[in-house]
Amino acid sequence: MKRREFLVAGAGCACLLFAPAGRAETAKTGPVKIGALKSFTKEGLDNKFVTHGFFVVRGKDRIYALSAFCTHRTDVQLSGKTGVEKIICPRHNAQFALDGSVTRPPAKRGLDRLAITVDDKGEVTVDTSKKIEAGKHDEAPAFVKIG
Repeated sequence: MKRREFLVAGAGCACLLFAPAGRAETAKTGPVKIGALKSFTKEGLDNKFVTHGFFVVRGKDRIYALSAFCTHRTDVQLSGKTGVEKIICPRHNAQFALDGSVTRPPAKRGLDRLAITVDDKGEVTVDTSKKIEAGKHDEAPAFVKIG
């Protein structure tokens, strides 16, 4: 192998190694059953559904779902730890509050809120294909009331 061929091959491998991670392989579009309403007992962020592309947040009297993809670079999956009060983009350190609002740029737009519903048996479903407009976060299906 000539020096030039070696350098080109090495650069190609490096690009693959440092390429954006992209959306989670297990994230799907559409309804995702997340469990019984009564199982969401702790206030704050629940990150166990991040592989499906969203976080579940419980506030005082409601739960809602936030997209787990940064609004600055939508191919970057966010990280958030259960019990922590912020969501962080690992790529460029944009930060979001638990209501989805931007608290640290470079992101300029808040996180998308996803449709969430509860059926007559008390089972909660998040529909990742249905985003809720920013002005409608206080209307169903932007949240599910608890209690």
